[in-house]
Amino acid sequence: MTYNTLPETGDDRPDEQDLHTLLARLSDPDKGVRAEAMHGLVTIGGPAVPACIALLHDDDWKVRYRAAEALGLIGDDRAYAPLTAALGDGKDHVRYMAAKGLGLLGDPRAVAHLRAVQRDENEFVRRSAAASLGRIGGAEAVAALRSALEGEAIGGVREVILAALRDAGAD
Repeated sequence: MTYNTLPETGDDRPDEQDLHTLLARLSDPDKGVRAEAMHGLVTIGGPAVPACIALLHDDDWKVRYRAAEALGLIGDDRAYAPLTAALGDGKDHVRYMAAKGLGLLGDPRAVAHLRAVQRDENEFVRRSAAASLGRIGGAEAVAALRSALEGEAIGGVREVILAALRDAGAD
């Protein structure tokens, strides 16, 4: 059974059993099963948000990663505060996905949090934060990107920052 779409139930509401099945599959040892479960949660949308928020505190970083990914893709405003908190996660993969999710939400309040992440030890987290700043745009995001560019030594990250500046509409 594939979980990237909901079963035909005759209505638009997800079955509670489907939600529980998808949540359990986020812990599956198979990466593909976890990805499929995450897409199923995105298909469910808003009703899956509270469970995904709770999963940001799971012991398994892979579950936290997929929960952050689902929250960003669902795009629900309730995910803003939990995703900003996840920027401080001990696992870089989770920080990366939290930064990406904040960009997908597009909330300008995230700029200050993403600016701080531009000093993350992991270059992929910095790349994700830069891309999200570019997606959010605005004068504050442009200033954050310019500041990050001045302090960034890694060429690949600098390229992402430059692209984000273009996306943000910087001259």
